[in-house]
Amino acid sequence: MGGIGKTTLAQLVYNDEKVQSSFEVKAWSCVSEDFNVDRVTKTILQSLIPASENCDGKDRNWLQVKLKEKLQGKKFLVVLDDLWNEKYHDWTILRAPFLAGASGSTIVITTRNERVSSTTGTIPAYYLQGLSNDACLAVFTQNALGASNFSAHTNLQDIGEKIVKRCKGLPLAAKTLGGLLRTTQVRDEWENVLMSKIWDIPEERSGILPALMLSYHHLPSHLKRCFMYCSILPMDYEFEEQQLVLLWMAEGLIQSQQGDRQLEVLGRKYFRELLSRSFFQQSSTAKSQFVMHDLINELAKWVAGNICFRMEDRIGGSNERRLSKKARHSSYLGGRYDSTRKFEAFSELTCLRTFMPLMLPEGCRNTII
Repeated sequence: MGGIGKTTLAQLVYNDEKVQSSFEVKAWSCVSEDFNVDRVTKTILQSLIPASENCDGKDRNWLQVKLKEKLQGKKFLVVLDDLWNEKYHDWTILRAPFLAGASGSTIVITTRNERVSSTTGTIPAYYLQGLSNDACLAVFTQNALGASNFSAHTNLQDIGEKIVKRCKGLPLAAKTLGGLLRTTQVRDEWENVLMSKIWDIPEERSGILPALMLSYHHLPSHLKRCFMYCSILPMDYEFEEQQLVLLWMAEGLIQSQQGDRQLEVLGRKYFRELLSRSFFQQSSTAKSQFVMHDLINELAKWVAGNICFRMEDRIGGSNERRLSKKARHSSYLGGRYDSTRKFEAFSELTCLRTFMPLMLPEGCRNTII
């Protein structure tokens, strides 16, 4: 997922002394979402030629011939960072000049999309996992306090550790929240960050929202609808693939002309696509169960707006918000002492199409009832 550290890891490899001594030529291109063969080729070529040589206005053929000349017979390392394009035809055009390199030449690709790896025909992809809690804490304290631990700020340690737990191993989140607190050691301000919604952080001060929104932006429309629906699932809610697919089917989020059986097959395909893009993660407790990272869950709520809501977020408590009459999907996390008064607000929701009751039974495992 966005912010897990793919680019950082690639940079560490790219700048490593042993790696530098192993290749005659090195080049880096940040591809990003706007994939353009000419632009990527030009970026790589310009890093290999003198600054006095100008590539502006040159066509693709000139760029590729020139790049081929520079790579001819040389062992090179090229990093294509943040690659999104899945089109095999585009990839074959881009890689053509690289075929002139010597044996042992390497292209490193970072991507959020498993299908990109299949398209480019790479060796098996390496999947980054979240940081351990200790490593995440170190990232946070380094950015918040300029230190590796809380030894000089023991009064902030307990609240800092709680903030880091919210990051769930995502280094971008630890870095962002640490940076927000870098100018203050006032405990009340640290508590405000802990209690606030991470999306309340101004976009210009946070790389989290743009990083994760980019993944959402690249989803096809049918997957956006299915992901948005998942905003009604509580934090840390564990679910099975078939369970979610059947809910999508019931809501009409999967369209097919070949009957219910084909709908389920298509739904499983949708699920696997979202899984491959890190919107879902396999549970650490059971292989058949899946879960959404807290920040992905928050993203789903953010893009769903007033269309979907969870009762515990909107009714009762200090953060109570008025329900939108346009709301269509809702979930309810049952409590032992709930009364009918809790449901009075639903009388005005004329567009509601989903009311999914959930419960937290003994053992603290979430299940649908």
